[in-house]
Amino acid sequence: MNTINRYYELLLMFDVNQDDSETTSTVDKYKSIIEAKGGSLDRHEDWGVIKMAYMIDKNNKARYILLNFQSTPDVLEELGNLIKFNDSIIRHLFTLQSGKITEPSIMMQSRERSAS
Repeated sequence: MNTINRYYELLLMFDVNQDDSETTSTVDKYKSIIEAKGGSLDRHEDWGVIKMAYMIDKNNKARYILLNFQSTPDVLEELGNLIKFNDSIIRHLFTLQSGKITEPSIMMQSRERSAS
């Protein structure tokens, strides 16, 4: 079992036809798995519904959720298996980060600027 914690970023693209409460419960489940396995959540952003560059499974929009967390690679494997069998997730991307990221992403910064 690997005990070295690393920093990861997970971008999830959810089907917009799914109920918001289901999306929230799915994300909460993933967050609880990270924390139950000794990891910590550094950043959670809901970017909302965004038009995609091309259609995927007859969808041209998706709800984007970004999670930055610290955990062992074992957690990545478990999350990957859960995501693989979740039909409401259109696409996902795990990225290994060099350090802890807590500041707002470019997407959130641009939304905050346009809101003010």
